Amino acid sequence: MKLRNTVRQVTEKEQKVAIDFLEELIFSDTKVPDGFYDKMMKKYALMSDPFTCLPCTSKEYAKNSLEYSRQCMIEKYGHCDGLE
Repeated sequence: MKLRNTVRQVTEKEQKVAIDFLEELIFSDTKVPDGFYDKMMKKYALMSDPFTCLPCTSKEYAKNSLEYSRQCMIEKYGHCDGLE
């Protein structure tokens, strides 16, 4: 009998629940063990929002990252080409 090495996909709903708990910990200044946030970010495949640096879902990151890049280009070059 072979054991399959399967990687379970984390759903967006699971990501949102994990984000809710992590944000509660972040804003309450609760002491957590070193590496806890990084471990949870990896476990739930969370990203860091480019605007706030708070945890966000992969879907939110894709949307916000594009907008962040657009705003940076406009600020730096005065226009935005090629991001759409």
